[in-house]
Amino acid sequence: MKNRWWLIVLSVMVAAVGGGYMWLRVHPPMEVGVVAQNAAGTSVLVEVTNHGWKDAKVTGVTVNGDEAPDEVKMQVSNLLRGYAITDGPRDELPEEISFENMGDVRIKAGPTNAEQMDRLDDGTATKEDRIYAVNVFHDEKVRQVQIEYQSLGMTYRETVYIE
Repeated sequence: MKNRWWLIVLSVMVAAVGGGYMWLRVHPPMEVGVVAQNAAGTSVLVEVTNHGWKDAKVTGVTVNGDEAPDEVKMQVSNLLRGYAITDGPRDELPEEISFENMGDVRIKAGPTNAEQMDRLDDGTATKEDRIYAVNVFHDEKVRQVQIEYQSLGMTYRETVYIE
């Protein structure tokens, strides 16, 4: 009788872990929001929002298939300030906006893009509401950005097509 209970408990645990894994694969924690570019299309900004349970980290970025961009920076700002489009990573940024090294930024878990926009609309947004964007700088026009990130020990990939 004891063996049956252990078998039942083990089966339930395996089903729960497997189900959780599948749910996380189908519902990635990060979503892409605003996509903007400079006039030449060589500088592209892709907003990333983490609505998961834990922080996420961008681990790799490629452009136009599998090309390595000239430079990648994370733009960190606040919901009230927004983002800045620049031609290069050494351009001056407005106050309260910064370029950070990709590996140094942990994207905090928080509200979805839609929830952030609701905060702006109803006037409850504050300077403490952090927003993040992947900034890609390349020597030719960027048509596609692939972002690889990790959360909860799992690796995810998002592809953004630039029009």
